[in-house]
Amino acid sequence: MSSGLRFGLLLASLGVFVVIVISVIKRRLNIKYSIVWLLWAMASMAMAIFPDIFYGLSNLLGIQLPVNTVFLLMMALLYALTFYVYIMISKHNEEIIQLTYKSALQSKKIDELTLRVEELEKETKVPKRKTAKPKK
Repeated sequence: MSSGLRFGLLLASLGVFVVIVISVIKRRLNIKYSIVWLLWAMASMAMAIFPDIFYGLSNLLGIQLPVNTVFLLMMALLYALTFYVYIMISKHNEEIIQLTYKSALQSKKIDELTLRVEELEKETKVPKRKTAKPKK
């Protein structure tokens, strides 16, 4: 790997690392989700500083070029991240459905209680008071 390419990779990896850390500090990114990106940035830095690691990994896996090993690792990481995101989306979707059911039940209870209060007011002939309408 040429020194220019190594320097560019090191600079890009360092930039990604800094952006992720700043995002965590500003609370735009959850620490739990940033760990994968921080590990990937550190792995890219290691590849730029110690390219022989990827030559050895390529030989171990039987891959001719280290760049193909890097692409293979990146694709595996992206597949894993995509799968994880779909799991989280499914989990949040179920939570939204449950919250919608709970909200509908609470709204129904509020309506029933409002009707009951109105009936009691009619029975006791208490002057009707002004009440706020429930938001839908």
